Amino acid sequence: MFSWGRNKQEGQPSSPAVRGSAAPNARSASQPAAPGVPLELVRYDTDTGKFHVGEQALKALRATKDPVGVVAVCGRARQGKSFILNQLLGKSTGFQVAPSVRPCTKGLWMWSAPIKRRNADGSQYQLVLLDSEGIDAWDQTGQYSTQIFSLAVLLSSLFVYNQMGGIDEAALDKLSLVTEMTKHIRVRSENSNEADLASFTPSFLWLLRDFFLSLEEEGESVTARQYLETALRSVSGSSSAAQAKNQIRDSIKALFPDRDCLTLVRPMGDEKMLAKLETLDPSQFRPEFQEGLSDLTKVIFHKAQPKRMNNSIITGPMLAALTEAYVDAINKGAVPTIATAWQGVAEAESRRAADAAEAAYQAAFKTDTPADEVALDREYERALSIGQRAFREVAVGEVSIQQANEKRFQDRVQQLFKQFKEQRLTNAALECEQLINRGTQQLTEVSRQAGVTPEILQAEYNKFEQAYTKATAEYGATKWDRLNNFRNKAFAGLQQDVQRQMAQARQQEVAAERQKAQQAEQQRQQVEARAADLGHQVQRLQAEVDRLHSELNRERSSKEQHTSHVSLLQKQLQDKSSSLDAVQREMQQAVQREKQRGETEQRAAVSQLNLQLQQATQQLADARKATHTAQLEVDSLKQQLTSASSDSSDWVSKYQKAEDGRSTAVAQKDSLERDLRAQLAQAEQRTTEAETRLSQAQQQASSAEATLIRERHSWEQRLQEAQAQATAAPALNNSVAPEPMAVDGGSRNAEADPGKMTIKELKDWLSEHDQQEKLWELGQRKAKKPEYVECVRGLM
Repeated sequence: MFSWGRNKQEGQPSSPAVRGSAAPNARSASQPAAPGVPLELVRYDTDTGKFHVGEQALKALRATKDPVGVVAVCGRARQGKSFILNQLLGKSTGFQVAPSVRPCTKGLWMWSAPIKRRNADGSQYQLVLLDSEGIDAWDQTGQYSTQIFSLAVLLSSLFVYNQMGGIDEAALDKLSLVTEMTKHIRVRSENSNEADLASFTPSFLWLLRDFFLSLEEEGESVTARQYLETALRSVSGSSSAAQAKNQIRDSIKALFPDRDCLTLVRPMGDEKMLAKLETLDPSQFRPEFQEGLSDLTKVIFHKAQPKRMNNSIITGPMLAALTEAYVDAINKGAVPTIATAWQGVAEAESRRAADAAEAAYQAAFKTDTPADEVALDREYERALSIGQRAFREVAVGEVSIQQANEKRFQDRVQQLFKQFKEQRLTNAALECEQLINRGTQQLTEVSRQAGVTPEILQAEYNKFEQAYTKATAEYGATKWDRLNNFRNKAFAGLQQDVQRQMAQARQQEVAAERQKAQQAEQQRQQVEARAADLGHQVQRLQAEVDRLHSELNRERSSKEQHTSHVSLLQKQLQDKSSSLDAVQREMQQAVQREKQRGETEQRAAVSQLNLQLQQATQQLADARKATHTAQLEVDSLKQQLTSASSDSSDWVSKYQKAEDGRSTAVAQKDSLERDLRAQLAQAEQRTTEAETRLSQAQQQASSAEATLIRERHSWEQRLQEAQAQATAAPALNNSVAPEPMAVDGGSRNAEADPGKMTIKELKDWLSEHDQQEKLWELGQRKAKKPEYVECVRGLM
């Protein structure tokens, strides 16, 4: 049996056998000083007779999302419960400690900042410290003490029962609350017993303070745990007193299957110093107390694992919800039912899990996923799996509760995904349509420019396709369908237009070259006609020159005749002068002869002579006049001769000029003939080259058409492969399967009313019924919905 006497050395008991190694400083074995303040978790309102849960404490718990372990220290009032909790905090002043007889702690208090801890597997959890009001205080009722005790047991994962001295019948009587607790707590509303309740009770640590006994049994040392188990053995006897004692023992063993015991010696012998224990430096404590306090903190930290209920780890928000559920049940006068409280917590946590899963899904879902149905479905599956993992990490409780909330989460995200997918694909299709419309407009403008060729148009299309591919990089196979349709219809039509324009331009060039050749031929003919005219002019000039030569010869002959006439006249003049001289001599002789006659005869003779003289003078004047006239005629003839000579020189100059003009005309004619022949040869060469280019263009058109046909087949094959891959994509897990893609667009809209279709559905109908040309024409003139409806109705 145990020795109830003191140790061999007064005041120096032997060190208790506890777990862990000794530490020189009790506080050093605990965590670093934790920040925070004590918060009232549960208080009792004496006016209303109701318990209340502190909002600040609930707020602190709800902010703790990690799993939580809860250490609750309970025991008789004024026996140092708060001191033990302060040691765990690494503080000397945390929870209130005072040396008065009036209890410091009322209700349940918690530290606002949980202590961070790690499990053996490295996972993190938070340790919540609860300080309870001392049981059997002078101002308490039995029911109140049982309720506070029950709440501490229900909320904790490690329940530390703090007691002064050893375990005796009085100490066990103080724990009669355990038997009362079974009356105030039930696992289920019906058919609940202590065995059921034991699965929900925490680990139990009976802390014996100021322990001075030797742990020996029949001369052999025992551990504190063995000491506890010995104290809990049933007493013999069948009396009512023995049955009452055994009932307490059986209740403790049944409710706390995981139990242990530790002892602490008295910190010091000075009673005055004990009254202000929280102000002392740990070095002032007895070494045995320091060692025991260090071991105690290690054991508490080791045993205070995350709290569990029904194999679910409790988090801060869940602990807050359990507290509210238990307090609400007590206030209603009912017995707190763990299953009911847990179901409420599980439902709340499952709802929170559904919200957390939806938040995780939305955070994980990449809204920039390419607008491809398969890619979007894969991204939905990926984000859904992340959301489901987040749900499973938080959700607790019955499977039916979890399934209901998980379904709510899945229905919600499926609806969100359906809306996003429809909007994403619609926006992608609209964006593709707008890009293709702009590309059509740009390529149409290019095709109408002068001098455009299929190569230029193809280069512009390549630029458009690169820009289109870059702009639609996040879109799926629908962009290739629309691009392929645009390439095979609109762009092919533009290429044919350009080729027709080129052919027409080349034909116009050939016609222009032919017209130039005709103009050159006409110019040649005009030059030849002009050369012929010049030849005729030369002939006329030659005839004129010949005529002038004849006239010149005639003039020369006339001049010679005039010259001989002048010589004759001069000779006649000389003859007349000689005759006049003879007459004068005769007259003088007659005068001389007549002088000899009488004066009368002389007078008559003189008169007659004068008459004759006058006649002679008249004749002389006439002769002189005739001479003068002859001289004038000679001068005139000389002038005529001079003029004839001048005219002859002019005609010779004109003839020479005519000869030069004829030579120049002949040279110009030869040059023009050479130029005309060269221009005609060039025109023929250009005509031949134009015909060659026309033949090459026709060959290129044929080659481009064949290339387009091959590319169309290639794009159709790629489209079929993309559709096959989309058909082979895995179906959505736990969601409504999407409607299968319609292979035949006609059968899908065969019975549809065009007036009820959207513009996108009308366009898809036209595309699926190979009416790309009409679709292109409607797009070109930016048609409204009524025109699309009228067009579709006309084709149905």
